[in-house]
Amino acid sequence: MDKQNKHLLELFGQKRYSEIEGIPKNKMLKIDREEVTKIIKKNHSLLNCTCESSGKTGHNSLCRHKQFFIIFPFLELFKEKLDKLINEYTGFTNIKSKFDAKVFLDDLNKLKRLVDGK
Repeated sequence: MDKQNKHLLELFGQKRYSEIEGIPKNKMLKIDREEVTKIIKKNHSLLNCTCESSGKTGHNSLCRHKQFFIIFPFLELFKEKLDKLINEYTGFTNIKSKFDAKVFLDDLNKLKRLVDGK
């Protein structure tokens, strides 16, 4: 895994993001101490970040905060699906039932289809 992707996953795993009160997460998100805002204009949208890196190179730059904002919905959905499966499998171990590996493969294929967009 490259350094940039590892850093983005660390931001998510360490919960170094938060919602801005009263604003949906898909419109604005605070990442570390910076705020990323999605601005929707006619036929396109822009991401604006308060960080110094973004300000130096204009709106076209893609700082790490903007990158995180873009992948955040996917990470959140993927984690939700994984947590659900982990809870289900934990329940199976508590009742000490035997089940086929096909169950695991089916669930992993469902996650793969989510990533593949199918």
